[in-house]
Amino acid sequence: MKKFIYSAVVLAMTSMLFGCSLEETPLSKFDEGEAYKSSTLVYVNTVASLYNKLNSRFKGGDDNYNYMSEFTANVLFLPGRQGDWVDGGKHQNAFLHRWDPSTDYIRNLWNNSYSDIALCNASLKKLEEIKGLGSLDEAVVNSYMAEVRGIRAFYYMWLVDFFGRIPIVTSPDAGIGDVKQSSRSEAYGFVRDEICDIIPMLPSAKSQDVNSEYYARMTKAVAYAMLARLAINAAVFSQDNWNQGQFTGGIAKVEAGVTAAGNAQKITVNGKTMNAWETVVYCQEQIKAEGYELAASFKDNFKTGNESSKENIFVEPMDDNVHRTSDTQVTRSLHYNHAKTIGFSSWNGTAATVHALKVFDYKENLDKNNLSNSTFECEDPRFDISFFNGPCSVNGVIVNAGVSEDKYPEGVYIGYEARNDFSTDDYSDPWGLYLVKWAGVRIKKYEYDPTTSGQNYFNADRVIFRYADMLLLAAEAQYRLGNMAAATELVNQVRSRVGMPDVNGVDLQSILDEKIREEIWETMGTRGDMVRCGLYTEADEDKYVGVKHAIVASDWVYDATGYTTVFPIPVTVLSLNSNLTQNPGY
Repeated sequence: MKKFIYSAVVLAMTSMLFGCSLEETPLSKFDEGEAYKSSTLVYVNTVASLYNKLNSRFKGGDDNYNYMSEFTANVLFLPGRQGDWVDGGKHQNAFLHRWDPSTDYIRNLWNNSYSDIALCNASLKKLEEIKGLGSLDEAVVNSYMAEVRGIRAFYYMWLVDFFGRIPIVTSPDAGIGDVKQSSRSEAYGFVRDEICDIIPMLPSAKSQDVNSEYYARMTKAVAYAMLARLAINAAVFSQDNWNQGQFTGGIAKVEAGVTAAGNAQKITVNGKTMNAWETVVYCQEQIKAEGYELAASFKDNFKTGNESSKENIFVEPMDDNVHRTSDTQVTRSLHYNHAKTIGFSSWNGTAATVHALKVFDYKENLDKNNLSNSTFECEDPRFDISFFNGPCSVNGVIVNAGVSEDKYPEGVYIGYEARNDFSTDDYSDPWGLYLVKWAGVRIKKYEYDPTTSGQNYFNADRVIFRYADMLLLAAEAQYRLGNMAAATELVNQVRSRVGMPDVNGVDLQSILDEKIREEIWETMGTRGDMVRCGLYTEADEDKYVGVKHAIVASDWVYDATGYTTVFPIPVTVLSLNSNLTQNPGY
């Protein structure tokens, strides 16, 4: 009798050990003998679907890695526009770091991540069984296993970042009593060793080459990018205590300690043992050796057909045919009338913070009595590529403001009036109501394609890792190693590509600012950058003691200990497993 597998049911039961659930229903069963009789079928039935799950962690609502990294940092927010985006204060509280163990997007991120890890573990078990049969080339099966381990390591890397003390589960057969909480240093060590171990087994292929069988898959360059991102944060991830003020107080206070901690970390890859900063530089050099380089045009990395980019290392594939996927994170930024003029609809949400505008040195001179007399300008060309700003027109059609036709008929994105929340008391006059709807410059980085079948479908792949990011990570690493000339040269490579003048020297702040200008709304690294440099807990132009907000949100409170540099473990998870304890401060 043929053996049938109801895989979704089995994996759902596994994931429940961690307070997770799979929202899938097994719609079909398949013949195991047929499903694994060739290497292609083995890949399809053990690896391919894992990438679909991984890609879903970068898009959607407020429980994805992009939201947790970027919207809790200092460059983007979802303002509460009175009737829009208030949502009980959840988005404003995310920006103000006022979450707790019952916060829904934190719970969902934990559950979804462990649900996907359970799928990886089940695939690895099946691949071990297939390898044991000896019917397929062992090297091929090993390469598939390396891919799956890479995907799993990607999840664990973010869990170490977000939650610190986490369970490391590698078996789909683990019982609730087997699930123990690792220290942060132990979890970091597991991810480090996994990435270093799989690199030799991964192919030297271009993950961004749409004509390659490895398109949007784990390759050596992707693993090196993961290791670079892990190593740049090794000084943080290797510490089991993070709430004693060592990551608060700003760059000047934490720089020496973080640099020393990174020097103390040892990472061995390809038989070469280096400290954390040396590892970052090594990974950038290996990625370059794999054939990656800066694209001639910054914009080429985000336009329709960016599969040809020489710079994008790892992407979420997006097109309206083969990789058809819906992503609302871009269209939800625009004002309704602006999107309508393009041919879409939108939710009037995401905007750049005032802090981000200052980093770009964006200049805005307003005449609120006659907005046509106002001026909006920025020397850095990446600003206009990344944001809609100033007056809005589409193909020569001026966008209607739709607020106060007699006084303010034209839609103009007003950057420096952006607020995390617009109260009904302070923004009730015609100008205030105009600001509620039009304050904040809006996301433009990925090219809109009106020929797609739906407004949330794009023909531009979403960037996860990009070579410019690797150059700027290496610049920071060189700076921390004391190699100032090398650090400056790497930053100038990135600046020269967009026609910006060279700088004569760099420090941590200038490198972080360059990362914002180059990578805003893209690589999910801003939160980690801020934690590593002691800035995540600090007040800035957009959040400070006494900042106004809606009654449903909470006050910003200075965290001097740094407990908010990790998120709380969801209370539902703790209630299911007594082996786990809450992170300090919560």
